[in-house]
Amino acid sequence: MYSLTVFPYILFTISILGIIINRSNIILLLISIEVMLISISLNFLVLSSSTNDFTGLIVAVFVITVAAVESAIGLSIMISFYKVKGSVSIRFLNLLKG
Repeated sequence: MYSLTVFPYILFTISILGIIINRSNIILLLISIEVMLISISLNFLVLSSSTNDFTGLIVAVFVITVAAVESAIGLSIMISFYKVKGSVSIRFLNLLKG
């Protein structure tokens, strides 16, 4: 049980490091944010299973739903950005107008 409680924190730390290291590529940034949200929902699931409470399950489903919406919006912005600029680098992101 100890390894299950530590694993979400390790995933969260890896995703924070991914955000810090890969600040120029929007695809890797979105993947790091998704891993962060999955680690948060996994943490809710582990803690709710140890206390035999369904509240953590409900919150985890809500977090996964928000993560799906966030990834759909992020990918649509990335596709439109690639069509306009021809690159997925964040360095050109401040050039978008409209």
